[in-house]
Amino acid sequence: MGCIVECSGERVVLSPERFGDVPIVYLNCSRNPYGGRTPMIVTDNEAVARAAFRELSANRPAAYAVVGFAEERIWSRVRARTFRALAAAAGGTCSVFIRRDESAGERSARLSLWVARLPRSCAVFAVNDRTAVEVVAACRTAHRRIPHDLTLLSVDNNETLCRASDPPISSIQLDFERSGYQAAKLLDDVLSGRRDVPIRTPLLPLLAVRRESTRGFGRREPRILAAVEMIRREACEGLTARELVARFPGSRSLFELRFREAMGRSVLDEIEHVRLEKVETLLARTDTSIGAIASFCGYRSDIALRKFFRSRTGMSMREWRAKNRS
Repeated sequence: MGCIVECSGERVVLSPERFGDVPIVYLNCSRNPYGGRTPMIVTDNEAVARAAFRELSANRPAAYAVVGFAEERIWSRVRARTFRALAAAAGGTCSVFIRRDESAGERSARLSLWVARLPRSCAVFAVNDRTAVEVVAACRTAHRRIPHDLTLLSVDNNETLCRASDPPISSIQLDFERSGYQAAKLLDDVLSGRRDVPIRTPLLPLLAVRRESTRGFGRREPRILAAVEMIRREACEGLTARELVARFPGSRSLFELRFREAMGRSVLDEIEHVRLEKVETLLARTDTSIGAIASFCGYRSDIALRKFFRSRTGMSMREWRAKNRS
């Protein structure tokens, strides 16, 4: 018999000693809380921040900002620090809302003043969904409109929080489903007596779930919203930019211009972005052969996909899979 211990709550103390001789694996840790040689699935908070920056930077914002969790947490500090470093490396400015020991009311008032001073077209990263809800409330108090004045992205994709917000909040979804399988595999390895069981296995971000909080002003235009939905549904079925634009009446060049204003990239760039997300998901989460992935993701040939993938990531698909699979 063995036990998988879910321990995302940092105030819950479930040390290995409590389980006696029963083998255990820790699941969904935000850090390594107990040390020792106990296998655990640990959230890769730097990878989370990288995924958030990649999503927010796609719209080429005028500036960046990051809001940490209300309480002192290591995962919050790592996400905020990494995001700020990425913004600096890209040549952007990044404002940071500094955490203080204060009441909820004091934090809310200070956050409202802080968002009021952010520049227009600023991309705000909230380290989790609860923090994002605070940002939405602060923007309402400060009369800052999301997504007209600021765009907002958070982490965890708690649908109860994200969908209930006004506007609905875009969020990075972690690969919780895969982490469950990973924990079961680790425990099986422990029970089987394997000596090379990894102590630390990363819990990685899966994808950015896009909602209204990261949609630019132009994305409220019905044609643009419809086009984005078509791309999400059909990009991996071979949809081309020419075919998409032809579905809408009017000038092709004007449609392309409106789309770029709304999305921060061209129709073709958005199609390629969606396809690349699917390729990376298949590489990281499945055993689909590299030679077969092209047909699942809308590419004309395996060679075309390999060339495109290397140009975007700087490595081969085989190298990327080896690096990003646990």
